[in-house]
Amino acid sequence: MKFGFSISSFQFEELNQNSDWYLWLTDYINLSGKKVVEELPTKNFYLSRYKEVHSLAVNLNASIWRMNLSWGRLFPSKDKVSQEALFKYKEILKDLKDKGFEVILCLNHFDLPLWIHDPIVARDSLLTQGPLGWYSSSTVEEFVKFSRFIHNNFSEYADLWCTFNEPNLLLTFAYLQGIFPPGISSRKAYETSLNNVIRAHQEVYNELKGEKVGIVYNIPAVQGSSAIENEIFEFLRKIDFDWLGVNYYTRLVTDEKGIPLEGYGPFCQFGSREGRDVSDYGWEVYPEGLTDVLKKVSSFGKPILVTENGVADEKDRIRPRFIIDHVNAIKKSGVNVEAYMYWSLYDNFEWNFGYKMKFGLYDINLNPRPSAFIFKELQEIT
Repeated sequence: MKFGFSISSFQFEELNQNSDWYLWLTDYINLSGKKVVEELPTKNFYLSRYKEVHSLAVNLNASIWRMNLSWGRLFPSKDKVSQEALFKYKEILKDLKDKGFEVILCLNHFDLPLWIHDPIVARDSLLTQGPLGWYSSSTVEEFVKFSRFIHNNFSEYADLWCTFNEPNLLLTFAYLQGIFPPGISSRKAYETSLNNVIRAHQEVYNELKGEKVGIVYNIPAVQGSSAIENEIFEFLRKIDFDWLGVNYYTRLVTDEKGIPLEGYGPFCQFGSREGRDVSDYGWEVYPEGLTDVLKKVSSFGKPILVTENGVADEKDRIRPRFIIDHVNAIKKSGVNVEAYMYWSLYDNFEWNFGYKMKFGLYDINLNPRPSAFIFKELQEIT
């Protein structure tokens, strides 16, 4: 099993204002309603210090890296390519390959360029004015064009391709819970956007025939409701994929009606009912859930990678044991898992929460936490 890391452009790269997330984070309604923190990703430095970052990963015995190339940075407008961004990404990917990394190129990790999605106009007009992002079928066509461009320009660096990162969370947060842009709570809008994302994945999958094209999906260990579990897996049953990336953080415990229960999984802001460790996010540490998830997804018969697993833990109180226990949970499953990718190598910008939640083996100044030394020895100690 390989070990490595995942990153995303908006969370690690220098601030990109051509992003729906930039507008979302600077919107007065969101700020005054405390939906977002008063913070922008101005501490990010990946584009300028990527060689140093990659070397840190090499020193921790990492050999696989997942990243996405920012659509908004590469295309400041619909038909204009930024040559600066194009060359920068080639530099970064060449450095990864020169350092011996297997590279997973992801085509979308949440954010969209403003000419594809203006979340404030979309929200304030109740999705009657745009650009409307995944609510609009035209985004599917533009995404296929973007994917073709990425493949034409970067295929020599990519070992695996990923269409979407966690489309289930993206769409739930954006169109049901209303906490991601455009902040809508509508079952109809959710279903429309879901169908567009499914179509986008499938068209890109067909476009990149001959490549190893997968999807990265957030899968909690569901306990209490088979209906909720079936709903989570329904997306995967509707698409084709050559490999599956599992992002696992905790379990989801519900009553028989599917309503989440406080004190379990991501609802432990006041502690775990079972006395388990809880992250700074209020997420319960439940490594045995990863064993269950891996056994279930093995039924798809596709190669499996754990593409994200991590814990917000500023004091590094629980992270060392967290990492060891989750790697052991993989082995306990008996499932052939090709990679374990920790989120994250160093502290990053966590969407609505800014820099408050600290997932890194290193802090934002690249000072190591004790868990970094645990990660380095994973091959030996697990």
